[in-house]
Amino acid sequence: MTLGEKVDIAFFELNVSAEDQETIKAFLAPLKHKNQTTHNQHEHCLRVGLLAMKIAHFMHLDQKALLFAGLMHDIGKCQIDLATLGKTEGWTPRDTEIMKEHVTDGYKILKGRFDFSADILIWHHRFQPNGYPNRIPKPLHKYSQGTRALIIEYGRILAVADVYDALHRVNDKFGEKKALSGVEIREKMFQFNPDVKILIEDLYTAGILSVDDTKTRSEKEHEQNPELYNQAWLSHRKDERTPRETGRLVMLAASLEPMSDKIGCTTRYSNISRHLKLEHFVIAGINIGNAFEELAKNVEAHDDTCGLPQPLIFCHALTAQKESLRNRIEGRINQGIIELLVPIVAAQHFYDPDVKLSIRPTLNNAVTIIQRTSRSDVNHLIEMKRFAFDLCGYTDREVPRHEDSRNVYEYYQADLIFSTNLTSISHNGEFVNGFPTILLAYNCLVDSQALTFNEQVEEAYAMCLKQHGRNVGKGFIADCIAAAIYLYLSQNPRIKLIF
Repeated sequence: MTLGEKVDIAFFELNVSAEDQETIKAFLAPLKHKNQTTHNQHEHCLRVGLLAMKIAHFMHLDQKALLFAGLMHDIGKCQIDLATLGKTEGWTPRDTEIMKEHVTDGYKILKGRFDFSADILIWHHRFQPNGYPNRIPKPLHKYSQGTRALIIEYGRILAVADVYDALHRVNDKFGEKKALSGVEIREKMFQFNPDVKILIEDLYTAGILSVDDTKTRSEKEHEQNPELYNQAWLSHRKDERTPRETGRLVMLAASLEPMSDKIGCTTRYSNISRHLKLEHFVIAGINIGNAFEELAKNVEAHDDTCGLPQPLIFCHALTAQKESLRNRIEGRINQGIIELLVPIVAAQHFYDPDVKLSIRPTLNNAVTIIQRTSRSDVNHLIEMKRFAFDLCGYTDREVPRHEDSRNVYEYYQADLIFSTNLTSISHNGEFVNGFPTILLAYNCLVDSQALTFNEQVEEAYAMCLKQHGRNVGKGFIADCIAAAIYLYLSQNPRIKLIF
């Protein structure tokens, strides 16, 4: 995913108006198109905007305000002499004075169109030793005392994001002309930001800043001891699925999904409600593994050559939903991922026990599985939904029975016809249309160039959310992501996922 695509998705997630998007891109256009030197500055602006937005999310501050200010914090550099702007060595005091002008130039460019962003960016070099400009202009509006303090705080956060990204440039400001290592960058982040040392430490602890982002994925893997990793797989055959391993991967996928930073969802940074706490997701994810192990065993024991009907599979969905509640009092979670994974797991163990099929045939087989179910499976599915609704406190919500539906596929077809909201349409359509959202999420995970798994998941979530639109429930998108993570693991069982 390119930087531009990431910014477009950020605009979409934060519901930025088309007018504001076009204006911001117009302001950035001189940097983007002037020459290679300014193009590099343009990419720096995009990275700083995205990082500032992520820091704002972590700190429960206004993400849009910091995204805007970060994207446009250096637009004044389009007026800096290219000979100075492009320097990576031989830096002089005169160059420093020329470069300082970009802050007030950027302020003047934004003034009158993005006043709040202008009032923030004027601060982004004010906190360093010999900070500039020497005089901060009066705020462009009569803000409250709290908002004026917030502008300064936003400026301080913007400075952190700016310095962090700038430290990844190759120049001679810190001795010889070379790239700094991640450890060296971390040391300088503390050196240059002593007044926000605790924040810097928290950002590194949370993974928003990283000592590893200067290394490639292959370099990270090379640092590991391959013998130790191989010992972990001594009892595992990569060309054979086992029920036990499937149960483990279901638990792993369900527990990993909420860890990544996804707008509108519980993440490792925050819970979106008291009913949707991170620990609820983790413990429920672990609890459902046994039911999926039993599902795999049941499917593998079936002899299709005898002409017997397909064994019941959604009884295991009901079991998983009930067992998800073990050791927790509340938590409105799990129904979606269970529904999605039951036919996928059954298809894998019925049609692909040797792990030879690619993702598209696997999902096609999952559709075949639900088409071969019985009315008894439908009844188990209905009972599971009823249990989930009761768990959520939706005691007055009806679970449609669709009595004419002979199998689960027909049930979802009927429910799709009667669906009136976008989330229900998307949920039922996922089964009827061959799991398109899961396929998109899986392909995003496989194709992602992001260095960390959490970043890969965040990209996949953003792409799926953009495809469905912001009015579709975020929980449905997250369930599809969890199913995609499971497929990612089960199709690549020995992958080194977490660094």
